[in-house]
Parts: sequence; C-alpha cells; structure tokens
Amino acid sequence: MFELTTLRFLSLTMLLAPAAAAQTAQAKPADKKSNEGRLAANQSQVDVQKTGTKKDTLFVTATRSPQNAFDSARAIESLDERSIRLWNQSRALPDALFFSPGVSVQKTGSAQGSPKIRGQNGRHTLLLVDGIRINNSTWRAGNVEYWNTVDAWSLERLEIVRGPSSVLYGSDAVSGTAQAFSLGPSRWSREDRSLPTQRLLTRFGSAEQSFVVRAEGGLPLADLGFHYGITYKDFGDIIAGQELGRLPYSSYTEFDVDLKYVMKAFGGDLSIAYQHTNPKGGRRTHSTVFSKSWRGTTAGSDFDRRIDQQRDLVYAQWMRELDSGVADDLWLSLSYQRFDEDEDRTRSNSRRRMQGVTDNQVGILARLTKDFGGWQLTYGTDIYLEFVDSYFREYNADGSLRVQRPRGPVADDSTYNQFGLYADGAIPLSQQWDLGVGARYNYIAADAKKVDPTGTGSIGPIRENWSALIGQARLTFKPSQTWRVFTGLSQSFRAPNLSDLTRFDVALSGDQEIPSPGLDPEKYLTFELGTRFDDGLYGFELNTYYTEGKDLIRRQPTGTILPGGIVEVTKANVGSAYWTGFEIQGHANLGFLDGLDQWEVFGFADYVRALEDRADPNDDPRIRPKGLPPASGMLGFRWMHPSGDYRFEVFARIVGGIDKSDYNEAEKRNTQRIPPTGLPGYTIYGMRGTVRISEPLTAALSIENIANKDFRIFDSGQNEPGTNVILTLQANF
Repeated sequence: MFELTTLRFLSLTMLLAPAAAAQTAQAKPADKKSNEGRLAANQSQVDVQKTGTKKDTLFVTATRSPQNAFDSARAIESLDERSIRLWNQSRALPDALFFSPGVSVQKTGSAQGSPKIRGQNGRHTLLLVDGIRINNSTWRAGNVEYWNTVDAWSLERLEIVRGPSSVLYGSDAVSGTAQAFSLGPSRWSREDRSLPTQRLLTRFGSAEQSFVVRAEGGLPLADLGFHYGITYKDFGDIIAGQELGRLPYSSYTEFDVDLKYVMKAFGGDLSIAYQHTNPKGGRRTHSTVFSKSWRGTTAGSDFDRRIDQQRDLVYAQWMRELDSGVADDLWLSLSYQRFDEDEDRTRSNSRRRMQGVTDNQVGILARLTKDFGGWQLTYGTDIYLEFVDSYFREYNADGSLRVQRPRGPVADDSTYNQFGLYADGAIPLSQQWDLGVGARYNYIAADAKKVDPTGTGSIGPIRENWSALIGQARLTFKPSQTWRVFTGLSQSFRAPNLSDLTRFDVALSGDQEIPSPGLDPEKYLTFELGTRFDDGLYGFELNTYYTEGKDLIRRQPTGTILPGGIVEVTKANVGSAYWTGFEIQGHANLGFLDGLDQWEVFGFADYVRALEDRADPNDDPRIRPKGLPPASGMLGFRWMHPSGDYRFEVFARIVGGIDKSDYNEAEKRNTQRIPPTGLPGYTIYGMRGTVRISEPLTAALSIENIANKDFRIFDSGQNEPGTNVILTLQANF
C-alpha cells in the first residue's frame, strides 16, 4: 500500500507540474528578491512576530525553504528568542513547548525532558539544530531526554511542525519535527554601530531553587561577524506542591557554549559554528530509595542513579545564489557531532554499575531550490554516518572490579549510516488553490560488531539494511486573504536503530531488555485536515489528523522470568495501531468591550485517542499505547501596551486525568512513575509579564502554580514544582 501510494504521488506530480508551471510562468516571474528571501531564511535571519500570529511570518521547517506561515498546509508553531527567554522563561528546551497545543512534556527527571507530540514519544519526533539531526541511533525506546542537550537560551527561534515530515527529513519524523535555529552575528548587526552588542541575562526560580546566567555578544562588521554565548545553569532540589515539598536529589548543573563566525567566501556566505552542552548530575530519582511516594507510587531500590551527558557540534555551512537552470540557490552543510552519555548507578546491594555510549556522527547535507516561474522545487540529499562505542563495568561494594562486559547498553564498535534523496514541489494551481507534492528515497544500514554481553560469542554480529520510498501530497484552498483550508496525505517511517537491535539494559522500572535482530522499519500513513483564520484582531485554527501505523516495534515479554522476578523483554514488529485527534486554538481582541482594546483572550485544546495491537500477552487484544497523554488545554487573558514595552497575562493550564482501568500492563508494572490508583487531572493557574525598565534593561516575572498544587505530567518520574516565582533580567550594553 505504501509503495503504491508513492507511485500515485509521483504520477500526480508529473501530470500537474507542467500545466501549473505554464499557467503561472507569465503571472509570477522569478525575481532576485525571492532568492534573497530564501537565503536570509536559510541563515536563520527571519523575524518572528512577538504576538505569535502566523501572518507575515516566514517558516522554514515545514518545506525546507521559507514560506509564509499563514499559507502553510501544516500545523505549525514558531517561538522567537523573546518568547523562549522572557515570556515562557523556559528552563530547558522541552519546557519551551509546555504552552503549545498537541504537546505533552514528559520528564523522567529534572534534567530529562521528552516532548510527546500528538501522543507519540521521543523517537517518533525529530529534533534538528540548524538543519542537522540531533536524533541518533542510540536513542532508546520510550521517553528520551536528549532534547535537554540543546541550550534553549542559545536559540534565535524554535519551529515546531506537528505531524509527519519524513519525506523531507527521513526516519523518526513521524508525529512531529522541531528545528532549533541558533543565534548568530546577525542578531547584533546594527546600522548604528554605537548600539549595544553585548548582553547579560539572569534567571531565578524559587521552587526550582535555580540560578541561570548567560553572557552573549557579537562583533558585526561589513562582510564578516562573530557571535559568542556562554550559559551556566544551577538547579537545586525541586520544591513540589503542598503535599510533597522538597524532592531530594532532583538537582543538576549545566554549562553551555555556542560560537558562530560568518563571512563572505567562494562567492557566497560561509558560517562556521560550534555548540557545547554539558548537563551533569541529572538523576533518575524515581528508581532510588529517595523517591517520595505520591498517590501510591513506589520508591526504587537503587542508592543512586546519575546521568551525565555531553553534546558537541561543529559545522560549516555555505550557501550562494546560482544563475543556472538547475537551481536558484545552493546550501551545503558539513558537520561533526559527538554525543556522550554516562550512567553511574549504585544498586541496593551496593554494587556500582557504570555504563555509557559515545556516538560520533558525520553529516553531509545539500539542498537546492528552483523557481520555475511560480512553481518552486526544493530538492537535495542528506547523508549521516555514525560510529558508536559503548562500555559497561560493575564494581563490588569494596570498589573492586566485579564484571567488565565487552559492550554497554548498545553494541560496541558499531556503525549506523543513512542516505537520503528528496524532492518537494509547491505548485500554484490557481489564485485560490496550491498543491504540494514530495517524495523521498532512503537507504539505512546498521552494522553492530560486539553484540554479545557475555563475550562468549553466543550472539553474533548484527548486520541489517533497509530502504524506503515514500511520498506526500498537500492541498491548500485560499478563499480570502484571511482564511485558509488545507489537507494532506503523508507517509512516514522509523527505521530500527542500534538501540532497537542490540540493547541490553534495564527497561521501564525493572524489566531486562535483550537484543532484537531481524526488525523491520515502522511504517505510517497520515491524513490531515485543517483550517485557519486571522484578520489581525481575531484568529482561529483547527487541525485534525488520523494516523495508521504497521510493523510497530514494541517490547514484549520473552516468557523468561529472571532471578528477583525480573521480566525479560525483547523487541519485535508486533502489530498495528492508529492515532486520531485534534488541536484547536484561537485568540480574540476584546476591543468590542469599552476600554479593553489592548486586551485579548486566547486558548487552546487538544485530544488524542489511540489503540494498538497488544505486545504483552496479559493485555487486551487492542490496548491504549503506553504513555498516551490525556486531553489538555489552556485559557488566558493578555494585555499588551501599544509600544510593546509592557505585557501581562493570566492563564490556566488544564490537563485531564487517566483512570487506572485504562492502564496497559507495562504501565501497571511501572509503579515507580505511574500512580497505581490512577493519575488525577489538574488545573494550574499562573500569571506572567514583561516590562522594559529602561532602554538597556528588561525584566520578566512569572508566578506559576499559584495554588501550590501537587501534580505530575503523565509518565514522568517526579512531580512538577509547586508555587514557582521566576524572575529574568536582560541587560544590553
């Protein structure tokens, strides 16, 4: 079915493209301004409106080339640096999405956040930084904390696409894609060189017991520029709501650096950048004896369980305009990224286990765009080469070495390589109708050498490869300047990674996972239908979707019970599933009421329902997928001064509960994180505002969880902060 649908997409493109190009060739000739707009967006130099409206805002991630966000046939959202730092006052990157529809931000621990977009977890959402994949082959099943390895305070903007983007970005982009654009020298460019080019930011959080400081600046010159940023974060133990109080060992620290240099070179623009993030001491307290029970949750037996991570990225990206029949502009990227994760775990018998993974990734990307008289084509290739090492050592209580395995949580001495070709076309059929079609071919190969954890050779090397040919088609109807209706049909996939194939580690709160060779890619087909309206005073958007998945990779018991009652599990392509839901959001100016023309009401609501074939023989034949978040929403009132110097809002964040009868078997066993009596819903009240005190100084103040309520985001390992007063100061000089 998937291959047949792809051929239909390609046939449709071939039939419609010549006619559309001929129809629009005279009406919309290519011009240099459109090329300059694409180049500017590729350099992350697009302005995002501070009000959050999509009118007149350029958006890149949905099409890999700049497009007016209001015209996008996707469910999208964009957050600029002001929204992330001063409005949301985001502690970490996942927290920036806390106020976004269709997203649930699960947290295994304070330093470990994993956004679930449209009900699916970390490995079904793709994270990019400046066009480069952060997802790698070591990402484990379930919730992943690796979004925390991107410093939210180093970003110019964050773009989120809810829904599939596999045609453009390949594996993992099933339920959503987010792209973080880092700050650069353009942030400091001024016609008047006497204006400030340095900035200092500080953030204080009462219930987080946190302190964050960042220094950043730039050196903008005529044909070159330099940007630097240094961030230090110190988070103490969380003070939860009135029932629990302080949560022991929920503290961690982080040190981040981001550098970027741009210059004119080889007839184009060259960017060279370096990023370093280093969160240290983030604990999975739920599995330790220090975990506090809440609504029946059980404490773990570990004495300690600490996760240290480090991500280093260096890249060179070059782009230039072309005067050829092949492309109007060319963008090239060469990157090297290293990810290190180390776990230090002391078990109840005082034995200390130390294990870790190092993933070295090389990325080679090329993207070209061409305007055929109004019909725009984006095409290119992406190549990622990964080289993975791992280790495992266990020590006795007296510190002597007890066990040293030839591999860690994933197979040692492994490679994982991806090659993709893609093309995406935007075809104006008439003044009111636009068509978008695209296709991708992907080839992926995994070679794991040291798979056997015992070193006896009982499990041999694993060599697998897969290929995929997928497509998508989207249609937009523009009945007026203020109204859009759009629909789409998209294929997506997620190839098995090294963690799927070779993992040997603890799963959930106590299962033992063993390697799983012979897996096939997961395949998905998604239908989307949406509409949006925005006239400047009133805005409304509704997105609905239905996704079918097959050959899903899920853990299932092998039937073996290990000593201590530990359940042995492995992965398999165990069946199919569907997800269906909606996201609705809107805002309305209250100027129709006397004296309230500077006020607006805003809100959103989202809901997702899903059923899948059981992986556990104790489950019903069709079950709710593990970790599926409940319905949620938000309602608030906002005031903004016409100058933009003052802004204030009050809000209520509303999340539904989950009855214990809806738990599947994996959730019932996971009593360290999921309350066995059911998860209660909650409403969190808050207020926040910003004020420009003087030309160089801006302050932001938030009071979250005013009622000091104890609450937990579903599938998380700990409760969220109680009443939390957050103050951020930004000084330019």
